[in-house]
Amino acid sequence: MATLREYLNAKIKSKGSTLAKEKAKAKKYKSISAAKKAGALYYTNKAGKVMAAVFAEDLKKPLAPKKSARPKARPKPVSEAVFVERENTRMRAEEKAAYEAKLLEAMNAIGITAKTRKARGFDPLGLAKPKPRKKKPTKKKSNIK
Repeated sequence: MATLREYLNAKIKSKGSTLAKEKAKAKKYKSISAAKKAGALYYTNKAGKVMAAVFAEDLKKPLAPKKSARPKARPKPVSEAVFVERENTRMRAEEKAAYEAKLLEAMNAIGITAKTRKARGFDPLGLAKPKPRKKKPTKKKSNIK
């Protein structure tokens, strides 16, 4: 169910017309039925006033669903540059694996295990200070006499 305004706006938009053009056509028609038969949206009544040529049943009908204004994404064309980029990505992945292997060898030579590396991260230059260790609370000795 639509309001009169929604109904008229939808009809004007579907015709691809404007409100002024549709109201200008109203002079030709003197009754609702004559305007409806001709496909006009407005008519002129006996007093000379421009009125909407709409029946109550027209407003009870559902309007056409609104179309999405969002455009569909087009697939990007696959070119040679994409294949070159994919190949470069593979090379970077292989270089990264080789770097990780060298790093692991260096850590093993220093004496850092993978467990400590995961816990505090690896510092190849030794710039980071070691984590301060928490002191265990000491038990107070009671003075027994």
